[in-house]
Amino acid sequence: MTDVLSAYSDLTLELALSGTAGGLLIGYHLIHSLEVRYWPARTSLGRNNRARARWASNVMARGADILAVQTLRNWTMAATFLASTAIVIGLGILSFALTYEGLDQLNNIFHIAGIRSHKLAVIKALLVVLVFLIAFVSFSLCVRFYNHAAFLLNLPRDDQALPLDSDAAIRALSRGASAYNLGMRCYYVAIPLALWLLGPIWFLAGALVMTMLIYRLDHGLG
Repeated sequence: MTDVLSAYSDLTLELALSGTAGGLLIGYHLIHSLEVRYWPARTSLGRNNRARARWASNVMARGADILAVQTLRNWTMAATFLASTAIVIGLGILSFALTYEGLDQLNNIFHIAGIRSHKLAVIKALLVVLVFLIAFVSFSLCVRFYNHAAFLLNLPRDDQALPLDSDAAIRALSRGASAYNLGMRCYYVAIPLALWLLGPIWFLAGALVMTMLIYRLDHGLG
């Protein structure tokens, strides 16, 4: 009877703490997506999108080819580095999750409350791996869009064979920036998810701290 009550208590704590942490992260990003769509001036993402559009128009109007290439090169290098890091971390966590002893040692040392199960720990680790794989794909798409933008920014505006204006370059830059933003959010969300391997209390604490940090980045200069 005692074992049943203990298991029920652990399950309740796991669901309550993990559900609160997951709901906090999901709820915040839903609210932020609405802000970006309807009140973009409130968010750093909306302001940066507007600044990129003005920058692209100015570059094409002045014919500043060197400035465009150098700026896009820096953005592409950053996205490439983050994509490589994401896939390395994801594969490292996957390798760690497949070793029985590693996850059990984490559960024994740091686990405070909640369910202590090897299968659940593997599921949590695979969820973290999935987040890093999404980050890898996002940064790869970012590199793709920035490469497109590099060509579009350097096309002559009066070319009759390719009648393109700055809108095409702005759309490519915006898509690349959106992919970059998604990749960075995967990094941010992966931190509390990785702490979930240590227990739901760590997950909730990480979600609270990370949400406050992301809020400051989303409404400041981030």
